[in-house]
Parts: sequence; structure tokens; C-alpha cells
Amino acid sequence: MSSDWTEFTFKVAHKDLDTVSSVAEMCVSGGIYVEDYSDFEEVVSGFAPDELVSDELLALAKDRQNATVHVYISPEDDPAEALTFITERLRAAGVKFETGENTVREEDWANNWKQYFKPLPVGKRLIVVPTWDDSVPEEYAERTKILMDPGMAFGSGQHETTRLCLEMIEKHLKPGSKVLDVGTGSGILAIGALLLGAEYAAGIDIDPLAVKVSTENAARSGLGDKFKAYCCDLAGDIDGQFELIVANIVADIVLKLIPDTGRLLAKGGKLILSGIITERRGDVEKGLEAAGYRVTDSKELGGWVALAANKMAN
Repeated sequence: MSSDWTEFTFKVAHKDLDTVSSVAEMCVSGGIYVEDYSDFEEVVSGFAPDELVSDELLALAKDRQNATVHVYISPEDDPAEALTFITERLRAAGVKFETGENTVREEDWANNWKQYFKPLPVGKRLIVVPTWDDSVPEEYAERTKILMDPGMAFGSGQHETTRLCLEMIEKHLKPGSKVLDVGTGSGILAIGALLLGAEYAAGIDIDPLAVKVSTENAARSGLGDKFKAYCCDLAGDIDGQFELIVANIVADIVLKLIPDTGRLLAKGGKLILSGIITERRGDVEKGLEAAGYRVTDSKELGGWVALAANKMAN
């Protein structure tokens, strides 16, 4: 069977990006990749000096008014059907777009993005670096490295929500804590927590690939004996008590997760949630309140928010 994937691109005005992304995520098996440079200067100034950004990325970031959504269709799926599904719904929504099509070999899709993965300082103590080049600028030499090879699992540290979560973990983690990372992806949050002093971390994900990748990444950092990954749905299939639970998913899934966390969060523990666009912050805060939580801290970056919450006393 051919290992060629089909890539469709949808170039749209920035205001329509959320609509296109939402429609695309409804039908694709291979995931999507978004090029959006509207807040490029703000993001870069917030986490790294100019020399950490490649010339290639600077060239790509010239267009601030438009965004491009890359949609990947696996060899087992019907590209024409997926394209029809997306285009019909975008036209019905009145979204103007330009489309493109490419053929991508699986090994190219898995590796081409690596050129944009640069060392990323996070918070005060960590720096995320790729396994294929773990050198860091001298000014960050004292930071603890998170060695990361996400493969096809979510979580290289570059996304705002991942940085928000790591910063929240650094701020709220108590040494010796047990940590549960829901939707672990590459394992970056669990690994970050362990490097910051957690005793043990469990990562759960519905994707078997994430379980494999996160386990490998933990081993690369010498944390294999402190990390365990499970393939299961949300938190419903795992037991135990955790002093810190972190979930970086999306608002709708976070809302479904919140009721499950009550039985898993140890007394006095902390819940950290992200993957939440700022417009959905109120919905998540209401969900937390309904489940007996009180928001104690929050942080926003690039249109995303992370919330920290404690269980309210009965």
C-alpha cells in the first residue's frame, strides 16, 4: 500500500482561521497544521531573542493578514471526499479561501517540520530542545533541558498553551508530588513536571502513538522509571491520587474532564487546565465552579488561557 499522504492547504483571512480549523478537524485523520503569523513579533519577543529564529521562518512570516491551514489525509482515506466536505462547509459559511494540493510521503511529513524546532526557554528554569540538536545558547546554559522529539504526537513546546502549562507547573508544583497529565501527547508536560521536582508522573492519551512517543521522550531524559503512559479515554480509566493534574486539550474536552478530576485530585491538590481560547474562558470557569473548584491563578498568551484551580472546602 502506498505511504503517500495528501496535503490540502486553505489560505484564508485571519478572521476566518478558527472556522476553517474547526471544519477541517471534523473530517481529517492525519491532523492539521496552521500557519498563522499575525502575532509573530509579539510571540517571538516573548520567548526568545532574534537569533533563535531562522531566516526561513522570518521569510514565511511576512504575511500577517492571512493564515494557511494544512490538512493531511492518510492513504487509507478518500482525499476527494475530505476536500468536498471542507469546501462545501466553508462556502456555506461564506468563507473565502484559496486551496492547494500536494503529495507528501509519510517520512517527509514526519521530519520536515524539524527545521523550525529551535531551543525554547520556558519560565525561569526550563529550556525545550530537540533531541537531534540539544545545544543551547550560552545564556541558557544553566537551564534544565527538556529533550523532545514529538514525532507525530502533539507537543513540541512551541505552542502557547504548552508554554502556559509549563510555566504554571513551575509556579505551582510542590516537590515530591504525583502528577497526572491528561492528553499527554509527546509527554512534555509530565516530563517538565518531573524535571521540576515531581516524584512520579502518569500520562494518559487516547492515541497509542502518544503513549509510545511520550514513553520514549521520558527515557531520553532519564525519567523512564518515574513516568508511565496509559492509552485510555480521558481520566475515566485510571485510578490513584495526584497532587497535580494538568490537561492541555481543548475547552469542550476540558469541560467533560473536570467532573472526573474530583476523585483523582489529592486533598490540597491543584488542577491546571489549558488549550482554552480566551473566548471560552468563562465557560470553563463555570464548569469548574459547578464541580466545586475555585480558580486561583490564570495566565494568558496569544489568545489562549491557562487556569489553575483548587477544590473548595465542603
